[in-house]
Amino acid sequence: MAARHWLTLTLALCGTVAVAGAEAAAKKAKAIAKGPAPIARGCTYVQAPYCLGVATSKGTYSLWDAKPWIPPGTAVEVWGKATGPGMCGGTAIQVTSWKASKNVKCKA
Repeated sequence: MAARHWLTLTLALCGTVAVAGAEAAAKKAKAIAKGPAPIARGCTYVQAPYCLGVATSKGTYSLWDAKPWIPPGTAVEVWGKATGPGMCGGTAIQVTSWKASKNVKCKA
């Protein structure tokens, strides 16, 4: 009889730990999915003489060191660090990552 109680207690404890672990994993996945907001969101264009810029509702930015290369005329979300005035105008952004944006429409 005592063995059955131990087995029941062990199963209940394991079930509680499994549920707590699943809740923690869901919370962590939600936090990771949210992540930091992009520093700029807009359309890319060529800035003379050799820069790539992005036009946003807040202004213009020069994008530096984007890997892989971002084609001009692409709607993008850019993450990185604003480093000050850019050589080609606007504020320079040292790009850490970027992705194509479905929320922004660029003129052809």
